[in-house]
Amino acid sequence: MITLSRRRFLKISAATMAAATAYEGGNRVITHAAEKPESGTRTVPTFCNICFWQCAGIATVRDGKLWKIEGNPLDPLSHGRLCTRGTGGVAGHDDPDRLRTPLLRVSERGEEKWKAVTWDEALNFMADKMRKIAAEHGPEAMGAFIHGLGGSFFKHTLRAYGTNNIVAPSGAQCRGPRDTGYTVTYGDDASSPERTDIVNADCIVLIGSHIGENMHNTQVQEFAEAVGRGASVIVVDPRFSVAASKAKYYLPIKPGTDIALLLAWMHVIVEEKLYDKEYIDKYGFGFEQFVAEVAPYTPEWAYPETGIEPGMIRATAREMARYRPATLIHTGRNSSWYGDDAQRSRAMALLAALLGTWGRKGGLWIPTKMEIPAYPHPPYPQPKREAADNPGNKYPFTTESVSTGLRDATISGKPYPIKGWFVYATNLMYSLPSHEETIRAIQNLDLFVVCDVSPSEIAGWADLVLPESIYLERHDDLSTTNFKTPFVALRQPVVAAPDDQKPNWWIAKTLAEKLGLGAYYPWKDIEEYLEYRVRAAGLSYGQLKRDGVILGAPKPVYYEDGAPAVFDTPSKKI
Repeated sequence: MITLSRRRFLKISAATMAAATAYEGGNRVITHAAEKPESGTRTVPTFCNICFWQCAGIATVRDGKLWKIEGNPLDPLSHGRLCTRGTGGVAGHDDPDRLRTPLLRVSERGEEKWKAVTWDEALNFMADKMRKIAAEHGPEAMGAFIHGLGGSFFKHTLRAYGTNNIVAPSGAQCRGPRDTGYTVTYGDDASSPERTDIVNADCIVLIGSHIGENMHNTQVQEFAEAVGRGASVIVVDPRFSVAASKAKYYLPIKPGTDIALLLAWMHVIVEEKLYDKEYIDKYGFGFEQFVAEVAPYTPEWAYPETGIEPGMIRATAREMARYRPATLIHTGRNSSWYGDDAQRSRAMALLAALLGTWGRKGGLWIPTKMEIPAYPHPPYPQPKREAADNPGNKYPFTTESVSTGLRDATISGKPYPIKGWFVYATNLMYSLPSHEETIRAIQNLDLFVVCDVSPSEIAGWADLVLPESIYLERHDDLSTTNFKTPFVALRQPVVAAPDDQKPNWWIAKTLAEKLGLGAYYPWKDIEEYLEYRVRAAGLSYGQLKRDGVILGAPKPVYYEDGAPAVFDTPSKKI
């Protein structure tokens, strides 16, 4: 069986498009009406789509061409500055390798034979197949892998269709183990963006977290400022990273031994009574059992495991305790490493609890959010079967859907057959482990659709490929990210799509109408939808279009300022 490379698919899609531009027999030629050239300079507020941080930016168009994008000074995430990826987003518009028109496979999967089709043909094909799947197997037999804000309208259509099998690859690939560890400890996850109060931290502990290389904008800016004001930095990493070069203490740990170091740190803090007793007495549960558990894990025990000398372990544990509660144990993000990752994250969460940092200034703040009412629609149909990704609660502590679980169900047919996949904005060849299992699952499908802006390995296996306009060419749903400051941000088109690409909201809405689900989209276009939601929140849509961001009233984010200390655990405590 052949795994299709992106390079080969690029060649295929380019050749298909060359034929498509000359194709007039049954469809249409991609053309652009003559328009008077635009002159002068204009700016359009929007927000970035290059990563999940979604920083607000201001794009500039000069003489009709997309010129640059800069940070929006009103944005609490970017503070008016974008990272290098954000400023490079303009290249996506003119990328010669973009998908340009819908492509329908005319061969067996794994072969490279396509034809360009109209949007009407493409979505009729998809709707017909989805109706057949629902009739023969039930609507739950349609599964989806969706990543990012742009997938919100597709989720809406699929729920209206009747499936509950909508998963995100981020759980298994990235943040699932981390959020499990923190949720088991605090009853809440580490949030996204992370609830790290770097700007107020006096001691910052990075254990496998590469600030300065991962380019999560707010964190990089705040880390640079923290280093500049003399914050104590402890970096644990087998590799001498950029962050390690700024550290007071650098611990070159043996890979895979993080838990041993964390246990030894906690042993020292407990043994020397350096923990926050008042905090633990007020919010903690099971502390005596915890003390007994960490008692054997001395720095001397950890030394042969980790390669970190006992003196260094003690010195860094005391350094953390010295600055508590303004000691930030950074939660990290990419946490799927060694197989013990949920316990590793739980150990990090417990270390933070010993230092009294959850909900405290300089530690891990309590997120707030701008509340924007939803656009009213009919209730979703109730699925008749449980989701297939986690049957019988096989993974009892997971906080997200299980993408590998949905793939397993597609291969095995258990707990019931999955016969259709819709993939949006994720390359499953890289966001799921094992290419071979992914291809086995695909071969069991009756329908496989990929929607993206560029060719990818996973798109090369699809029956139908739908070309989406990039984020600078479309509206999306509103951004109301959990953060320190509540806010709402608007993404709006800066320039038109160059070919026959369509925005996700239009694709999802049109597909719903072809499925007879038009009642779930009672609005005529995206601006009517957005304006309704903004006005329902008591805000000005005109102001949001002009400024790109509207800030909400500040809310307390620390316990000492009145943030609620709520722990959704069985004990209602840490």
